[in-house]
Amino acid sequence: MGRTKAPKYERVGRTSPAKSPQAVRVRRRLRNLRYAPALLLVCTGCDSRTPTDPSVAQEVVRASPGPSEATERQAATSDGTGTPAAPDDCAPVRELAALDHRRPVPLQPMMAWHQKQNMMDHLVAVQQITEGLAGEDWEAIESAAARIGSSPQMAQMCEHMGAGADGFTELALDFHRQADEIGVAARAASATGVLEATNRTLQRCTSCHSAYRQEVLDASTWRARTGSAHTPGAHLDH
Repeated sequence: MGRTKAPKYERVGRTSPAKSPQAVRVRRRLRNLRYAPALLLVCTGCDSRTPTDPSVAQEVVRASPGPSEATERQAATSDGTGTPAAPDDCAPVRELAALDHRRPVPLQPMMAWHQKQNMMDHLVAVQQITEGLAGEDWEAIESAAARIGSSPQMAQMCEHMGAGADGFTELALDFHRQADEIGVAARAASATGVLEATNRTLQRCTSCHSAYRQEVLDASTWRARTGSAHTPGAHLDH
């Protein structure tokens, strides 16, 4: 009979892997290395710690709002149900008013817009006066000065605009009276006279703007502040 060959590990004098715990551990480690790249990608892309990990539990506690923070969030809602409160649109207006220490001129919205339109037209008139002066166009100067000069209608409008601001009406009327002098100088073809009258007129402008600011109010508040029953729009054609 032929001789039976011994297993390879017996021929080289090694111990059977099944009987060597160290060899078993080595083989398992080598097998696990095949999955190392995939595990590395997974660990890099996400946090593999479980919620029971003490470090994770500490982070959850830190991220959770405390009682005071939760109360503040609830107070910031309109009804405490989680619905965000409506923004306070008047807050920036109040902030600006607190910074601007000029005296307020209470006006209803249409009155305030009418006043701004007048101011813009006044500026155009002054620009036309200087343009006419550069070309010695006395008629153009007189025409432009008439747009900002005094009149019964202008006086009535100034009284309504300044109903709730002491001293405003007087400054406004003085501005228009000074503008009348520009026309007088233009009729005399006096360049120096036009310049001097324009300078005095602009001084009234800067004095008024440095002392007063618009304060836009609803109709009922405006009537309570001024004691006037003026209806906005009644004088928009002046």
